[in-house]
Amino acid sequence: MLKLQKKTEDIKFAIFLDHRKLINEEYGECKLKSALFQFKVKKTHQEDEEKHSKKRKRKAGKGDQSSLKDIQLVNDYLELLGKPLETEVTPPIARHWEDAYSVPQLHGANESGRMQRFQGQDELRSVYLIPDRCRFFNHNVDNLPALLHQLLPAYDLIVLDPPWRNKYIRRLKRAKQELGYSMLTNDQLSHIPLSRLTHPRSLVVIWCTNSVQHQVALEQQLLPSWNLRLVHKLRWYKLSTDHQLIAAPLADLTQKQPYEILYIACRLDAREDYGKDIQKTELLLSVPSIVHSHKPPLLSWLKDHVELDKDQEDPNCLELFARYLQPHFTSIGLEVLKLMDERLYEVDIKET
Repeated sequence: MLKLQKKTEDIKFAIFLDHRKLINEEYGECKLKSALFQFKVKKTHQEDEEKHSKKRKRKAGKGDQSSLKDIQLVNDYLELLGKPLETEVTPPIARHWEDAYSVPQLHGANESGRMQRFQGQDELRSVYLIPDRCRFFNHNVDNLPALLHQLLPAYDLIVLDPPWRNKYIRRLKRAKQELGYSMLTNDQLSHIPLSRLTHPRSLVVIWCTNSVQHQVALEQQLLPSWNLRLVHKLRWYKLSTDHQLIAAPLADLTQKQPYEILYIACRLDAREDYGKDIQKTELLLSVPSIVHSHKPPLLSWLKDHVELDKDQEDPNCLELFARYLQPHFTSIGLEVLKLMDERLYEVDIKET
């Protein structure tokens, strides 16, 4: 994690999350393959932006000014970030994450002090890596009420990456059924018993697409249904491998944008100023994984904003709709081990 601040006296700053490095530091002897982060800007992006720029000149308006301001803000931080010292170029990786995922409903944990392996029962006999200090439930989040007795009474940090309804997944499911996960409506999401897993010091983080419809539903329907209030809302901007914005933000918000939205909330009964320091983070930057919806880890950034009990060293964390495992987390989802497939890692586990 890198804090980008224009001047030392500035209150606000950006956070650069090196997704691969953060995971590798946590996993130790297992490293995500660098080919997963070979994210190049397509040549057509510049042409597309020129086309959209012409449209903006013809249709100048409030949205245009907002978009231009965003571009300038991101570019200011990119100047501070600079180019990577060296860009590792590797051959493309086989798209193992598109293989059928057929792990049965199960749960597990690892407190051994080292990485462990779990062998699936599918035709490929897939091997999944289980990091130390983690628990997981390969369950549908719809089953969360039945799992409550196996979970902690409350968590300090909860992360959700809901399967919002979107055109990309609908196209994916039409092409190959097993590649698309089940999307949930806003009403279905509102019934997740999130309020039963929080306390007045909990932070709840929700990933959201740049769909205005989903954002309105999250702010006006979902947060109240979960007994939460908004603390901060910011954008996660996606960069190419050489630290360029993969595309300029577009004034037309119905078009695919080079960012996603991150919401941070707390309980309604939290003290009024709880989490206020998070608002100093203006935006997040990172090179995204080429795997769809493979989000960067957030604990390195948020751990300093979570207030723990006296004598508590590490936060108790929960991730819903998880697709990979992290230390200090209990992870729940239908594809909770999907991106722990050993074929996505450079592995050096010493057997004992």
